[in-house]
Amino acid sequence: METESLEEKKKLNVIAITDFTRYGDVAVRFGAVLAKIFQSSLTIISNFKNDRAKEHSSQPESSFSSNFKQLLDELSKTEIKIELLIEPFNTAQLHQYAEETQSFIYVIGVANHRKLTYFNRKRAFKFIKTSRLPVMVVGEEMPNENTFKHVILPLDVERNSKEKAMWAAYFNRFYQATIHILYPVFKDAFLKGKVQNNLAFVKKLYKNLTITYQEHSIKPAVDNIDLYSLEFSQQVGATLTVIMMTRYKSMIDILFGVKEKKLIANTRNFPVLCLNERDDLYVLCT
Repeated sequence: METESLEEKKKLNVIAITDFTRYGDVAVRFGAVLAKIFQSSLTIISNFKNDRAKEHSSQPESSFSSNFKQLLDELSKTEIKIELLIEPFNTAQLHQYAEETQSFIYVIGVANHRKLTYFNRKRAFKFIKTSRLPVMVVGEEMPNENTFKHVILPLDVERNSKEKAMWAAYFNRFYQATIHILYPVFKDAFLKGKVQNNLAFVKKLYKNLTITYQEHSIKPAVDNIDLYSLEFSQQVGATLTVIMMTRYKSMIDILFGVKEKKLIANTRNFPVLCLNERDDLYVLCT
């Protein structure tokens, strides 16, 4: 199937947020990889605070770390159009900027512990939940030559497969990545049927889009297929998993935390593409 250049259809943009820590540098690197894949520009936001823009001022370039300056120098030698913004942004301002620049994804670096970088797990959750754009969460490991060549699409009983199936598919359409569909096989007939219905939907979608994929059934079934995808990734060399954020919390979620809690700032530093279940979720016009 012929794929028309994204740049020919619409000028797209990637937004990476940095705070000049290792995590921020990694977010910018991943942003550059995405910009290359999707033939888009890259905006680097270097002064972001959740809803507190009035409390911080623009940062002069003299405050940039030496590692960040080196990173900018390396990126300037690529064909990617890069814009570095040093003025303050809060969440609302950032979302408005994203709309104005046809941005289609945010990239943030998230740490397990406070004070390592701006985005800890709590701040990351707050940021992700306000976004109609997908948010890619990364750790402190830089991308490599195999990044995004294998992408995991975990399926379960939830009826929200279309959005994440589409976003996983983009990596095949524009980067020829192999999509690995991961699903549990339940003994319970009702649960097994719900998973099979989701699987049938995705297979039909991928057939229509001519997406290259592989199926992987997990027996016995695991409780959290999204979390299991991190462990499974080593078997296929995957470097990204695509998940849906919890929209409505159950009592179990309130007591023990939502299922995606351990994926954000995971100990493997494994990239996770987070999507919100909402009617205005951004999708690429391809």
